[in-house]
Amino acid sequence: MRLLVLLAVLQAGCLSETEEAVLGIECGPRDLTPECCLKKNPGQWERCTGSSELARVAEAAAGTVGRAPSLAVKTAAAGMAGVMVTAVHIGSAERRGVALATDLLKKVEEEIVRCVRQADREVNAYHFGGKSPTREQCQEVKVGERTTWAAYLGLFKHETAWPCLREALDKLLKGKYLLHPRFYVDPRTGEWVHMPEDMMSQIVAREGWSGLRGTIEPDIVLLDANGVVIHAYDLKFPCPESNGTYWGRYVDGPWRYWSQGELYEKALQVPLRLVSPQEGVVPDME
Repeated sequence: MRLLVLLAVLQAGCLSETEEAVLGIECGPRDLTPECCLKKNPGQWERCTGSSELARVAEAAAGTVGRAPSLAVKTAAAGMAGVMVTAVHIGSAERRGVALATDLLKKVEEEIVRCVRQADREVNAYHFGGKSPTREQCQEVKVGERTTWAAYLGLFKHETAWPCLREALDKLLKGKYLLHPRFYVDPRTGEWVHMPEDMMSQIVAREGWSGLRGTIEPDIVLLDANGVVIHAYDLKFPCPESNGTYWGRYVDGPWRYWSQGELYEKALQVPLRLVSPQEGVVPDME
């Protein structure tokens, strides 16, 4: 499994010059493995990062539709969905989740913010010598014809945050959280439900990532002892950081004009909290 997720982990490091030559990839000495992958496969964010939701962001920035990833990366993406030890349920009027104790929730949110800020620092240090990119740099094209540094950095700051979040949440909430889980509307009931990893893998193998359109993928979901969703978070990495933290709005589809926060809260039946390096956990907002 470690080999399968190699391309999806920012810290995996560079290929050796010998390996690059064998694979026919021309990468600079400071290029990371995902960057090398993108140079070899322009625009294939799903294949190089293993995340369809992040790939959707890149596609929107580039104005293109990504291609389906390789089978290995499909498997890797499914395997990275988070810690899963029980069935996941969305609360209702009859079944509400049991909220975390205030002190525990405070510790959890402090760790989420710490990981987000650490990822922000690490990626900025790698690409910009520790400085935050300027507005002009954020708007410059990094990959392909129209994928900007802003979209590129957002993708890899997410990827950098996952290992830190997994380690921290394992200590505080072992088996009671998910990282970037997927939810969909059950056509039989019209209700939002959690999509099991094997179901996601089957859809992707059969239809490609386009088969997952209409689903949602929050960055972090916390569960109670019965597997009911009780808290949800979405990570944002503004570029430049002076942009602030806010919800994006859907420009097409059945939720056109809805904000991301509105849709996710309707689907999950809990408030979705934004988290950014600059603002930490953002108070409830629209």
